Amino acid sequence: MSDGKNKSRIKRAIAGVAPSLATALGGPLAGAAVAQLSRLIFGDENVDEETLSKALEEANPETLLAIKKAEQEFQIALSAASVEAQRIDAGDRADARARQVTMNDWTPSILGAFVIIGFFVVLGFMVARKLPPGTETEFSIMLGALATMTAAVVNYFFGSSASSREKTHLIAYPAKPKNDDVAVR
Repeated sequence: MSDGKNKSRIKRAIAGVAPSLATALGGPLAGAAVAQLSRLIFGDENVDEETLSKALEEANPETLLAIKKAEQEFQIALSAASVEAQRIDAGDRADARARQVTMNDWTPSILGAFVIIGFFVVLGFMVARKLPPGTETEFSIMLGALATMTAAVVNYFFGSSASSREKTHLIAYPAKPKNDDVAVR
């Protein structure tokens, strides 16, 4: 049986118990999902997909528990990867800002100003005047691109919102309850 059919059988077998793993089986993380299931069910991630799909179709309660555990570990791994990607992005922005300050470089500020001015000029043109026939799509694409660049410029110079930073801080350093904050039961 082909790998595609086995992945489809595996996906159907776990869809109700482990939806994240089932979804991953249809995308670029399919190999990681199969390895995770194989490792938790058989203790070896090199089990072939045919054996895995048969085991999943005949799943007993212990197997279902292992699938649920695999789902939870997979979600934790995805969350960790997302946090790492955000950390890398934040580091890149911080490095770019530090470079600008160190070199006294006005280029990012000038380019940012052009992007923001361009966005409002195109937006104003689209609102104030009737667009020439047949150019609506091109102007919409240009406005969308400028809106994306404007968001990047604002994020570069001002970062994310203060409430987002505060939320991140609260997650990283949760407040310890005071004696008077603890409910008496």
